[in-house]
Amino acid sequence: MTSEAGHDTGLLADAFAVLARFRRPLYGMALAVTGLAAGAVCAVAVTGFALVWDALALFRDHVESNRANEDPPYSYTGGAEVTFGWVGMLVAVLLLVLTAVVLSLMYASHAVAVRHARHGHGGLGVADLWRRTRAVFGRVLAAQLPTLLAVVASLAVGVEVFDTLAWEPFLGITRPRSPFTGYGPLDWAAGLGLPLLVALMGPYLYARFSLAASAIVFEDLSAGRALLRSWRLTRAGQGRVLGVWLLIAADVALVYTLLRYAVAPLTGPAEALMFALSGGNGYTALTLAVVAPHAVAFALLPVAVLPPACVLLAALYPRLRAREAGRPGRS
Repeated sequence: MTSEAGHDTGLLADAFAVLARFRRPLYGMALAVTGLAAGAVCAVAVTGFALVWDALALFRDHVESNRANEDPPYSYTGGAEVTFGWVGMLVAVLLLVLTAVVLSLMYASHAVAVRHARHGHGGLGVADLWRRTRAVFGRVLAAQLPTLLAVVASLAVGVEVFDTLAWEPFLGITRPRSPFTGYGPLDWAAGLGLPLLVALMGPYLYARFSLAASAIVFEDLSAGRALLRSWRLTRAGQGRVLGVWLLIAADVALVYTLLRYAVAPLTGPAEALMFALSGGNGYTALTLAVVAPHAVAFALLPVAVLPPACVLLAALYPRLRAREAGRPGRS
């Protein structure tokens, strides 16, 4: 029997063979998606700044007034935080939809390439890849949105549980907080472990449902049936699926961090430009300085890390199908 290590080595070899064979259309698609993401991120950022422009000016005026009156600077800000909160939610929703669109395009196109390679067909042009991707895009997007929502919801609930346990004990469990004295082992284990467990439920579900795009491409399923198919296939191969996702997550985190630091030198000029445009409002300039590196890194991720990650997931799908049917992994 072939070992798990052998299967994983074969999976990586298959994935990178497809990536090398169809590098032109796949990276062409990745560049196009990156252009789409960059333009959309810019549009979201401009919209966000436009909506909070007056609130940032009001925020500055109230902070200066508070300091002049020798009050705490942020004790009263005229309700600007409410505007920031609503606009922040709107930006988050827009970025969530953008993420779903980007991932759907990438998952679908790379699954098409893997299916094309496994069927022994010849070359695959950019136009043909786009045509096949477009045919399944709607279903892949319909499968992506609920799984991404599950991730966001679990992370939000995990943070809420983390904060709540610090002040409102649950079943005698209190999350340790400064000065970190007087807490028992259960407080440390459950008080920190419970929020982490809740927060990780979303990523776990996402990993289990992450083969839905491949199910749509390989088996022509609806979005709902593809999600169920992914769940069933990943039940027996949870270790391998989660291992693949740990590898992808580490790669994404590393590249995202490198990109963020690579564009950091641009932050100073951008902050100075925004300071001038906003009439000397340091809070507006600081907001751009904080947001800009993350926005640029997010926009560049599709071409930087998604091609190998998406091919790897797509190549995993036929192997799990073969394993389910009791055939060798490469059949």
